[in-house]
Amino acid sequence: MCILSLIFFFASSPHFFFSARLIKNKSFYYTSTLLFLVMSALINEFLRKCVVKVQAKAEGITVVMGNEGGDMDSIVGSIYLAYFFEHSRKYKIQNPVPAINFPLEDLPLRNDVNNFLKELGIEASNLITLVKSNEGCFCDINTAKLVLYDHNKLIDAQQCSCNNVIGVVDHHFDEQLYVDQTKDLRIIRTVGSASTLVAELYRDEDMTVPCPILLSAPIIQDTVNFEPAQKKVTPADVSVYEWLEKGFTEKIDPKALHKKLSKWKNDVLSLTVEQNLKRDYKNFNYDVHVLKKKLSTGISSVPCSYFEFEEAYTLDGIFNSCQKYYKDKDLESIIIAFAGKKNGVHSRQIVF
Repeated sequence: MCILSLIFFFASSPHFFFSARLIKNKSFYYTSTLLFLVMSALINEFLRKCVVKVQAKAEGITVVMGNEGGDMDSIVGSIYLAYFFEHSRKYKIQNPVPAINFPLEDLPLRNDVNNFLKELGIEASNLITLVKSNEGCFCDINTAKLVLYDHNKLIDAQQCSCNNVIGVVDHHFDEQLYVDQTKDLRIIRTVGSASTLVAELYRDEDMTVPCPILLSAPIIQDTVNFEPAQKKVTPADVSVYEWLEKGFTEKIDPKALHKKLSKWKNDVLSLTVEQNLKRDYKNFNYDVHVLKKKLSTGISSVPCSYFEFEEAYTLDGIFNSCQKYYKDKDLESIIIAFAGKKNGVHSRQIVF
């Protein structure tokens, strides 16, 4: 007996597509692709609702904000953490919305994130941004409660909102800030990826993770595909990935996924020098007692060796672009951290 496949029409998605691989199971057929599309649609619908809340200036909005570097972990994890708060009453978070901490127009500079969201059918245009720009929905954190994700210290430009912080979920060194005001939600543990901490929340609540392959991506990426030699992976990362894997619509090779994401992420030589400085940038202000002032320092991470970078842009080109960039950012110093391969050997260099 053959049962016809059900045809789903996703009225909520402008990008409906059907490229299903049918899998035979005794007397009926089913398709993993349809289930996958349903899961992606859940994320898209959630992001659209968040935009509506922000635009309508809904009362009591809580911004789940990633760090200013805005890597895969920071962007994806903040989406899933906000989604968790929306569907769980454990922490009683009101009107949670995820937000990126950089201009939305800079998302294409993060090739791995941008390409993976497109591949999964996630509409990046619905990402909310905390930085005013020509694209996306802007949210003012001065009027919102804040949950810091993938960092536990506000950058100097956002310190005026420090009293708004009500929670922290992070895997970095604990700066011991906002301790009293985050006593109800303060999860800071050393794991390979902050997304591991988010996935654990779902697991502990026995909550279904929509499109679990997306949440697993930063865990695979941050732990370098669970490679012990990199000294980033922890038992918690492995355990929660194995749990997420049970929800995949089809078997995924984590090694192949890591290779694809890394290839996208490391494809930076097609960008300009300034775009490379922007794509993974963080600002720090260091106390210099001798000068009796703070030294404003910008740090940019570039996933290639310095030798490749200089060959692509020339020393003069790099110098001129850096000079313009730190003047535009009103910095007193800029550091570029390179990590890539030279003649097949992994190397790290710092230029300042």
